[in-house]
Amino acid sequence: MQASSRADDILAANEPPHSNQISLPLVSLPLRPSTLASLLRCGFASTGDVARALKMSDRSHSNDETDAATADRFESQLDHFANELGCSSSQAEDLACEIDDALASVEMPRLTASNTGTEEIAPSVFGTTAASILKSKRSAGNQSVTTRQIVSFCMPLDHLLGGGVPLSELTEIVGLPGSGKTQLAMQLCVDARLPAKHGGVEGCAVVIDSEGSWGGAGIERLWDMATALVEHVRGSARRRAEAKRAREMAEFGSFVESRTEESGVPAWFTPEGILEGIHIFRVHDEAAQTCTLYSLPQFLIEQEENGRPVKLLVVDSLAFHYRVASSANSKDTGRKTSLPNTNNLTRMATFLLELASEFELAVVAMNHVTTKMDKDDATGSGTKLVPSLGESWAHSVTSRLMIDHYRRVNADALYTEGMEELRVCTLVKSPHKPPGTALFTITDKGIRGAPSQLSELPHPKKTRLDI
Repeated sequence: MQASSRADDILAANEPPHSNQISLPLVSLPLRPSTLASLLRCGFASTGDVARALKMSDRSHSNDETDAATADRFESQLDHFANELGCSSSQAEDLACEIDDALASVEMPRLTASNTGTEEIAPSVFGTTAASILKSKRSAGNQSVTTRQIVSFCMPLDHLLGGGVPLSELTEIVGLPGSGKTQLAMQLCVDARLPAKHGGVEGCAVVIDSEGSWGGAGIERLWDMATALVEHVRGSARRRAEAKRAREMAEFGSFVESRTEESGVPAWFTPEGILEGIHIFRVHDEAAQTCTLYSLPQFLIEQEENGRPVKLLVVDSLAFHYRVASSANSKDTGRKTSLPNTNNLTRMATFLLELASEFELAVVAMNHVTTKMDKDDATGSGTKLVPSLGESWAHSVTSRLMIDHYRRVNADALYTEGMEELRVCTLVKSPHKPPGTALFTITDKGIRGAPSQLSELPHPKKTRLDI
């Protein structure tokens, strides 16, 4: 914290301290991840820290102070707060107003109460053109080769997604039990550790495990996938090195041992090193899940400061505890209750989107399917399968993938040595790519594209899930 100016010290000396000011941890307030990250980075851990920086400890002032003097006083306090944050006064005011709103939402007194009689003015929104955005994007692309997707090592799926699961976005994966949702999430966690030199994002992964699928046998499965990835990368590096040696021998009659591509594989890139970068948080109820998610910004900041940034957040699954809580409430009240209310779910989606944007990571949320009554159902059952959590959640996600078993060929033809049943992944919603499908299999090494004898099978135009 910066030292207070002499004028502030004189002002403080003439004003009695506020003895009953309650200080709350900022992580306990419903703040946006970007706001919380900005405050934590500058050393603000509680509302008391913010109040001291703002010089707003409910200090009394003379009754004959004019409105203009009060406004000047408030502006001076914001300037001090802005200096602490290293931002403009308008940005500092926006942060202070957001903290005030968060305090009001939990029925706590505002920090800026009675400091100014002026109304809050929303920050101006400056428009821009599509051409200028495209120009800046191309300029940034020419200056940086940072990977913006997490590859799945399944070529059809990566092609469907335009290179992989995108960073800074919320991707939803929907499917029936046993369709392969968790298997795909595990593959993405392992692939998030891929070094940047080999086309990866070279980051860590965080898993919010609500169903218990990631412990025990889940760890063994991660180990198998990590081992396969290491073997693939080191094998590719070895083949490139051998090809380079052959070229040097043909051109110069000798080669330099130290100049091999295999040396580009980091020493930490082993199965153990990959698993050390996958952090699993087991949550047993809705409250634990919510608290863990809202506490993540501090953990993500610590990871960044330690040079181990998180590039993937998996929630497996978001709907599980909500549906359990809904079922329990139905039994207690004797009537059917809906899933979490729209406001809470929308707030959670907004939080995850902010988290993805602020920390440049991919958020992948698993979702269940549920049965919905449908009088016009062609099968005659009167029901259809739809994703859980409702329309509000569906509109909040950036992209939606649906996974199902491939059902259009004889099951006996789908098995070869080391391969299980064929799956179909349907891209239902995306701002970047058109809808489409991809065929993949779940092998002992992880998620892989369909083998050649099956890759030419016709893609189903519609799955059992209603999209």
